[in-house]
Amino acid sequence: MIFHIILIVLAVIVALFLLLFCIYFFNLDMKLIVNVIAPILEKYHDKKKHDQFV
Repeated sequence: MIFHIILIVLAVIVALFLLLFCIYFFNLDMKLIVNVIAPILEKYHDKKKHDQFV
């Protein structure tokens, strides 16, 4: 019984490591920010009235 629990925990740890490695290796976090989050923020920023212009 204990062996099965340890094996499941080890499998979960390895799966999470592989997932995080793929995110790091393919730079998926920055691709998400550039393609999804930045356009949303730019829409909000463009609508906002500016007091000062740089």
